[in-house]
Amino acid sequence: MLKLIDLSRLLRLPLALMVALTALAGALATGMPVSGTILRGLTWGIFLLAAASSVLNQVLERGSDALMRRTCRRPLASGMLSSRAGMTIGLLLASGGTAILAVSTGTLPVLLGLAALVWYLAVYTPLKRFSSLAVLAGTPCGALPPMIGWLAAGGALSDPQPLALALLMILWQVPHYWLLALPDRQELQATGFKVLPHGLTDRRLLLLSQRWILALCAAGLLLPLLRLVETPALQGIVAGLSLALALGSTWLLHRSPFPQVVARQLRMVLHLHLALLIACLLAEALLTRYF
Repeated sequence: MLKLIDLSRLLRLPLALMVALTALAGALATGMPVSGTILRGLTWGIFLLAAASSVLNQVLERGSDALMRRTCRRPLASGMLSSRAGMTIGLLLASGGTAILAVSTGTLPVLLGLAALVWYLAVYTPLKRFSSLAVLAGTPCGALPPMIGWLAAGGALSDPQPLALALLMILWQVPHYWLLALPDRQELQATGFKVLPHGLTDRRLLLLSQRWILALCAAGLLLPLLRLVETPALQGIVAGLSLALALGSTWLLHRSPFPQVVARQLRMVLHLHLALLIACLLAEALLTRYF
């Protein structure tokens, strides 16, 4: 029987929640009146699709997951859950998410949600064994949820705001994955994954990640410029977050001579930065709607 911590590992709960919140933030950022039914359906639908992606990915990669310390305790990798059971759970989650999105948001959000799921499993997952470009190829999976939210609330994809939100997610995803994978470089190579750029030392990969992080800092300033955040206090917070990330990541990069330590610290900072940006978007929507 799966315990709560095992279920969290199976669904990759923090990631699924983050993806759902980016979709919700995308919907609320339109500033349009959106019914609670649409918002709840959007959030739950995207959450279930994100969880399904994680479960089905673990079905496909259970053998390699079992060989790495970071992933060996996942239910499928450890043998706690059979591949048939994992496939059944993944398909049920995907079906539930699709049905909820279809009922509450309409056809295009459903198609984009399914496209993200299929892309994650059919393109990104196998490509990790062939090229480091897989990290770039996987970015649509994180970029689509805020755009789906924007569409579900009645916005248009031609608007610059959802494109800015998608850009933020792309610029966040790439260094986040590199920093996650860097401490496991040898294990990843031993199991056949080629997700890290070939020929780059750990230190040079950190420097490359820093460039992406600085681009993320600059892109964060689009939130007030495009009026996604209009409250002066929140605009100040967003600007402060960009400055703090730029200075903090630079300081961390030169603070320790051990790349693996720096990678873990930078990854934690990136998690916090994204969480606070999403919080600012949600706070802006709440202030606009209720005050």
